[in-house]
Amino acid sequence: MNQRRTPPPPPKPKREFSLFNWLNRFLPLERIFGEKDERHQDRVPIRYFYYFLWVVFLLVAYERVGYLSEQYVIRSLKLKTEVEDLRAEYTATKAAYMKSGKQSEIVERVKAMGLEENLTPPKKIVSLSEERE
Repeated sequence: MNQRRTPPPPPKPKREFSLFNWLNRFLPLERIFGEKDERHQDRVPIRYFYYFLWVVFLLVAYERVGYLSEQYVIRSLKLKTEVEDLRAEYTATKAAYMKSGKQSEIVERVKAMGLEENLTPPKKIVSLSEERE
């Protein structure tokens, strides 16, 4: 039995963490993340770096949503007070308008023009032509 043995598959290349390498140029990430060795037993494996980034992203998104909701509540309270002020102004204006339409108020305003209120009731004038019809 001559069976040819297939060569074993080549070992998988070590996973490249390109984002980690890029960020490592600006931030000292190797102090926290990296391969454990004799000198650095407290390092977190690099494979957890992306989970860490995901958690940081979620925290930032959570804070942003909280900030936006707080701004919404503040804006809502401002609008509510503005509506209450406008309602009070409307009520005061309506009351002044209704008061200005009263007969006693009109009499006071026309006195300045030299007009007086007629105290005798009006008389009905009936013509003869209207009685025949």
